[in-house]
Amino acid sequence: MSRMDRRDKLALDESYRYYRLLDQHIENPDLYRLAHCLKVVNAALSIAENGHFKLTRQLWRRIQQAMFDKMITSFPGHLVVMGVDGQHVPAKSQFPEDGYVEFYPERCRRADDIFRMEIKHLYPATVMNITQAWLNKGANLTPEDFPPVECTETACPMKPMILGQEVLDEESTKGREKAYGEWWDLYWQAYCTKDKHMRTTLFKTMDQLEAVWGNLYY
Repeated sequence: MSRMDRRDKLALDESYRYYRLLDQHIENPDLYRLAHCLKVVNAALSIAENGHFKLTRQLWRRIQQAMFDKMITSFPGHLVVMGVDGQHVPAKSQFPEDGYVEFYPERCRRADDIFRMEIKHLYPATVMNITQAWLNKGANLTPEDFPPVECTETACPMKPMILGQEVLDEESTKGREKAYGEWWDLYWQAYCTKDKHMRTTLFKTMDQLEAVWGNLYY
């Protein structure tokens, strides 16, 4: 697959299909495409409850976790760790059990290229590797900090499997069709209203839909 232009808009269904290609090892992760897909999933989760479309949040949260894990283990970047109290945790100090991390990929320079995940939602093997790297070398992570997990005689800590693929497929496909109709309905409302505040609100909702479903005007 050719490298994507970062100005392109991806839809949630395209983002999900890309994750499936990564999960099946059909493609190697591309940083910019993965970053874009993760932003789409983040946007979908944040606005799914506004009534414009419905998502099974638990399943999409697992996709979000898997994409974040793929990014942090595949590309070099800078890690910021926040404790449960919201305070920065100094590098090379004890890694907290609760709180969240922010990952800044090395080659991403946009202001919104910040990827956040609660520590409790990180995969256990990833937490183990981050903890060791954080204590030994500090905030800069590389893929070498995440060696393949070795199985013992009694345990083999695999990453969780994501179930519900039929539901994810259906929601991402039908959601785009519904969003298309919703977008055009909002467009004509905005075109017809003389209320500037209402028009601004309608445009904002249209932008939110496009953040999840890509270009909807054609």
